[in-house]
Order: sequence, then structure tokens, then C-alpha cells
Amino acid sequence: MAYNLIDERWIPVERKSGKVEMIAPAEVADPEDPPLRIASPRPDFDGALLEFLIGLLQTAAAPATERAWEREFETPPTVQALKKRFDTVRSAFFLDGDGPRFMQEVTLTPSDSKLKQIGYLLVDRAGEDNIEDGPSLFTKPGDIPSLSYPAAAAALYLMQSRAPSGGGGGGGHFTSLRGGSALSGVIVGKQLWDTLWLNVLPSDVFGDAEASAGTKTFPWLGAIRSGNKKTGAPTPASAVTPAHSYWALPRRLLLADQNSTSRCAVYPEYEAKNWLSVRTATAGMRYEGLLHPLAAYTRKSESDPWLPFLTPEDGFSYRNWPVLVQSSIRSRPPRVVSHFASTRRVEMVETPRLTAFGYAMESMKPLRWCRAETPLILVAPTLAEKFAADAEALVAVSEEVRRAFTYRVKSAWSDRPDDLDVHKVLGRVNPVFWSRTETEFFAAVEGIKHGLETDDDALRVAVREKWLRALHQAALELFDTFVEITADLAAPDLRRAVLARRSLYQFTFPSSPKLRKLLGLPVEERSEGGSKPRARKPRKESNP
Repeated sequence: MAYNLIDERWIPVERKSGKVEMIAPAEVADPEDPPLRIASPRPDFDGALLEFLIGLLQTAAAPATERAWEREFETPPTVQALKKRFDTVRSAFFLDGDGPRFMQEVTLTPSDSKLKQIGYLLVDRAGEDNIEDGPSLFTKPGDIPSLSYPAAAAALYLMQSRAPSGGGGGGGHFTSLRGGSALSGVIVGKQLWDTLWLNVLPSDVFGDAEASAGTKTFPWLGAIRSGNKKTGAPTPASAVTPAHSYWALPRRLLLADQNSTSRCAVYPEYEAKNWLSVRTATAGMRYEGLLHPLAAYTRKSESDPWLPFLTPEDGFSYRNWPVLVQSSIRSRPPRVVSHFASTRRVEMVETPRLTAFGYAMESMKPLRWCRAETPLILVAPTLAEKFAADAEALVAVSEEVRRAFTYRVKSAWSDRPDDLDVHKVLGRVNPVFWSRTETEFFAAVEGIKHGLETDDDALRVAVREKWLRALHQAALELFDTFVEITADLAAPDLRRAVLARRSLYQFTFPSSPKLRKLLGLPVEERSEGGSKPRARKPRKESNP
């Protein structure tokens, strides 16, 4: 019997009882021992499976209206009722068999495709072919002899949703709809059902998803449109349903060759009928104008196109947080976040949180899988512009202090700081700085929010002053961690370290004019004739 992803128990979860086991998709609504989170052996699989389930709910079980969404958030459907909805798209989810296969092109033949070891499907393998050319900490050689059905399904979805560019010219291996290193933003609830449902939009907002299993939603059910840049054409948003964004097909793939005795490289308990190979060919689907609801987008100016916000090479930190939660001329948060902020969902979730995840890549090779969870702090739409400006100012001054701190550390380490390996230095110093100041940052954001909601400008000023003091203290403490100043140091080394710390102290002192201007705080100035300093007040804000 063919393996169907709607019917089978293939998604690993941790239940409320602490038990970890495989469930079928509809069992996310199990009330007896509710699943709390995805619990696969690989963090990138966790992200892929989370997006798979959100996409499945959005496609086959989306509520018609926000009011209907609220009812099912408070009282989830039964497992049986949810399975009945999923059955409407069941024909699109066969992983094997003679008919259409999930996220595969069944027409691939030995003459028009290449046969690869099954490890080719794992994004962190960087395509098996070029690992030897440039292995990194994350992409390194290693045998992946076989993948079980659960692992192969997760790997297929992960590859199609996060495929990096694979080269090959105009008819090459195309990148995914969002690009290989796009950062996802997902709202997090207390249980898995809450998390999934919080990221589902009602049909009257998302658009007609055409839940019946059609080619506009699931392209592998029919002839796949070639995106070859010479002989094919891109697929515009008008040619597909909104739900297609969850089921995009940039890569031409087909699982091949099985073995009844091999052990799965991801789930070792699976030893029967595992997949050994995958066929691949160039010129899959190439997209134009289709946006993903879990992706944030940025642009340089109003005349430029929106581009997916990419996972930073040095990882996600609070400096990237505004992009995921605030709209501006140059940034657009994930659609699910914008909708959450504009509805009663904000009131229904006591302490909303946001998880961000994705591959950090360099030259289309994965550096690391990044995941972070942060508070989701939002304000009323009427306050959004001021809130965004204040939050961006907090980040801007933090970046000034971080750069000053990093350079002073380099100056203490070497009399030729610019010659030091930038990636190695930043890789050590930056994460520590962001981690050390993260709690104070979100406390400052909460303070700004409270000041705006109570129309208390004095509170907003006090919050910004406190943020300056926190950055000053953190920079000095961290400098002392990275640079040891003792009498045992040679005279030149000691002099460098002392001068670097003194410079850092002066630059980050809370009265620093540059830092205060970034935050819109009064700056002390000397009046003519060198008399006593006077405070220059920031320009008064106009009423919205």
C-alpha cells in the first residue's frame, strides 16, 4: 500500500506527558495528551515540519472568518474532524506509488536526470558534490546511506522550501520561493495546536486557497512548469493560489532505490524499506511576485522590489527583531505577524512569543541553522509609527556600542587590529554582546510601549537613559572578559589594552553626544565663552 503523509504517523512530537512519539498530522489536535512541540533529531527538520503543518492547516482547514478562527483557537476540532478536512487534499500527499508523489516529479527518467545518494536531499550537505571543495563546521563530509519514509518526507519539504541556488546557468537548480537563507517568523503558543493555529489566516484574508487538490496549489499533480530562463518562464503569483507558497517546487526531484536492510541516518529505529537515492534534474519552477506568509521582507527604497529578509551570517539577534514585528517603508514583517497585531488575537494570547529560524548561508553554502525565540511586543496601530522609530533607535545605538566594543577588543589584541580575521573576531565577540544585552533591550522595548500607551514622554526618556547606562556597563564588563589587563603583560600589550579600555569608556559613556543624538535625548553643550553646559532638548514630536 502506498505511503500517504495524511494517514501515516511520521511527525515526531513531544507530548505534555513528556512522551516522544510519531503522530499523524490530524493528531496535533489530540486533547488527551496534547503535543507540545515538534521533536525531531534535527533542528532544521523541526522548522520544516512546523511549516509543513501550518501550510497543511492553511490549505485544507483554514477558517472562513476571524470569528471562526477564534472559536477553534478556544475549542480545537477533534482529531476525526481535522482528519476529514485533510482528506480533501489526501491525493497530493503520497510519498511513493504509481501516481503523483509529494513534492516530486514522477516523469524523471535515467536519461534526463542524475542519480544522487539520498544525502543530496539534506540542505546542510550542500549538494554532496561540492562538500569536498569547501567543507565547513556545518557542511562536512559524511555518509548518509539511507533515509526512512519520515526522514525523506521531511528532507523533501525542507529542500523544496529552503533550496539554495545550485548553479547550472539559465536552466539550473533554482533557489526556493524565499531563497535558501530566508528567515521565518512563527508565533508561538503554549501547545503545538496553539502554535500552528496562531499562524493560520482566515480565508477571507489569505485568499481563496482552493483546498481541493489542484495543480494551482500542488504543482506535482500535473505537468510542472519549467522555469528555464531560456526556454521556460517564471510562475507569477496570478497563476497559482496563495497556498501554493507552502508547496512551491523549485527543484525537480524523485526518490529512488530502496533497501530492506539499511538503517535510517536520522531515525535509526527505521531499518526497513528505506530510500537510498534521489533523481534530480535542472529547471524546476521559478517564481515571480509570490510572497510567503511566514517570511519578512525588506527593500532599500519605495521603488525597489520586496526581497526576503535573510538569516544573518552571525545569527539572529535582537538587532533583527524590528524587521519581524514592525512595518515601515523599508520593511514588512511576516504576514501572520501583521494579522496577529491587527486582530483580537493579541488579547487572546497572554504572553505572545515569536520564534525565528532559518539557515545562515555564505555563497549558498549553509553556515549554521539558526533559531531564536523572543517576546512579541506589539502596540495599537495608532502608536505603531512612534513605537517602530523608538525600537529602531534602541537598536541603532546598540549597534554603535557593539562596533566600538568590537574594535576596542581588536585594538587591545593587536597593534594592527585591521589585519585580524574579521569573521573569527566577530564570531566570538558579537554573540556574547547580544546575549549580554538582550534582557535589557526587551525591557527597554516594554518600557517604550508603556510610555506610548500612557502618553508619558518622561518615561520614554527615562527608558532610553537606562538603555544607555546598560550598554555602557555591558561593554566594559565584556571588554574585561575578553581582554585581561594585568601587570604580567608586556609593556606594549599593557599600554594597548589600557588605552583601548579608556577609549571604550569614553565613547560609550551615557553623556556621549553621538549616542544621545541617536536616541533623541538632550545633549550637553557649552554655551559661548565656555560657560556652564546647557542641555539641548530634542525636537518636540508632532501629534499623530
